[in-house]
Amino acid sequence: MKILAIDTSTALSSIALVDSGTVISMAGHTDARGHVEAIGTLFTQLDLDLNSLPDLIACGVGPGPYTGLRVGIAFAQGLSAAWSVPVVGVCSLDAVANAIIREGRVAPGNEFIAATDARRKEYYWAKFSGSGKRVSGPNVDLTPVVVGLAIDMGIALVTEVLPHAIDIAACALRGEHRGVTPMYLREADAKPSVPVQL
Repeated sequence: MKILAIDTSTALSSIALVDSGTVISMAGHTDARGHVEAIGTLFTQLDLDLNSLPDLIACGVGPGPYTGLRVGIAFAQGLSAAWSVPVVGVCSLDAVANAIIREGRVAPGNEFIAATDARRKEYYWAKFSGSGKRVSGPNVDLTPVVVGLAIDMGIALVTEVLPHAIDIAACALRGEHRGVTPMYLREADAKPSVPVQL
């Protein structure tokens, strides 16, 4: 199965074309405020043959910041509509867990907590079994709370790994996906203004 995978749930925007688990092409760019500019540029860098479209589009659905998530999801949905190719969502923390195991960041078989920066001195986090299956979360909590939970549980807390499109594709290939509704774990920073009576 050929999968086009996209993730914009963190400062790292990434895109990858993966065929039956083999990475054909990938690109990434780090800019916490440049998702819109990055994703279009990254797409043009892919070795994509438009005569042989992917079988599936998979995108990271967070948790993550409001604007970043919308960029990646809208891009994936736009390609899906244009190409008539199905699109699925993958929890971005599941992709982080895949990367943690793939890169050997925890001892084989050990439970761990995968966490990404949620700003405001908070982490988005989830607990994973030694096989990489999510057993709780995702959640958002203050950084000291998450550190304390890891200590109390006696398991590793991994915070330096960001989700990447190749890991989004790996999760989708294993069937670890859902709808493309973004996972917002807190309200947006921007609030609608209250109408003023004149």
